[in-house]
Formats: sequence, C-alpha cells, structure tokens
Amino acid sequence: MDIKKLYIRKAEPADIPTLQALIKGLAAYEKRPQDMTGTKEQLHYWLFERKIAAALIAEYDGAAAGYALYYPVFGSFAAAGKVHLEDLFLKENFRGCGFGRYFLARTAEAVLAEGYTEMEWSCLDWNRASIDFYKKLEAKQETGRVYFAFDKQGLKTAAAWR
Repeated sequence: MDIKKLYIRKAEPADIPTLQALIKGLAAYEKRPQDMTGTKEQLHYWLFERKIAAALIAEYDGAAAGYALYYPVFGSFAAAGKVHLEDLFLKENFRGCGFGRYFLARTAEAVLAEGYTEMEWSCLDWNRASIDFYKKLEAKQETGRVYFAFDKQGLKTAAAWR
C-alpha cells in the first residue's frame, strides 16, 4: 500500500453514515459491538450542532480507511487547552504498513493547528498491539491515576444526592 494515497480530512455532516460504520468497526475490534448504540442523528447533533468533538476521516483511494475523534479538555494547573483522543481507528487491512503512525501524526498536526498544547488518550489493557504501537512511538504512559466514571444511571443517582 502506498501512503501517498492516504488522505486525511476533517469530517463533514455528509460523513455521518461513514463515521457510524467506522465506529461500529472499532466497537467490534474492541469486542464490544453491543455498546455501539449511537444513532446517526446523535452523531450529527454532538459533532456538528453542539460541536463538542472533532473527527477526521482517513481515506485510501477515495474509500474510508479509518477515523480519529477527539475533544477538548482543560488542564487547570497549566491553564491550557488539550485534547482527549477518544478514538483512532484504521480498518484491519490498513494496519501494519505505516498508516497508523501517519494518521496519528496528521491528527497531532490538526490538534496543534487548533491551538491545543497536549493530546492524551487511553487504550484497553488487553490491546497489546496498540500498547506496543504507542510505546514504539515513545508516547508517555501515564501513571498515578485511576479512572472512574458514572454511566447515565450513576449520574442520575449522583444528581439526587442531598
């Protein structure tokens, strides 16, 4: 495969069906297809009406090869904007040929162009291929934190605390 044929661009509203299909591909890869419940309408609302996140599409010879999705976070100590890279996904046939590195580089380029100072992401602990990929790129593995989350019911319960 020729990396010169890989084109990275900002997602547009017309890309919603493509994004949804790619997100389904990531959910399947992560062994969580049942968790992909987002509709096209929800994706459109959050990405293009609320503009809460940005997405990039990777295309190879005009066909979707992958996507990246990131959103801003604020680092209070440095008073600086950074982003959380929620997803970086390439279809299986585009892995192992330098496309992942190129796509991550173009994502970093977009993040810097938007004025952000850092990019963070997480990886499932069983995903050795991705962990090894990030280590090979000399990404720093953050330590000293334990992540927590509320699902929707947890948020409702917390909101009711008095």
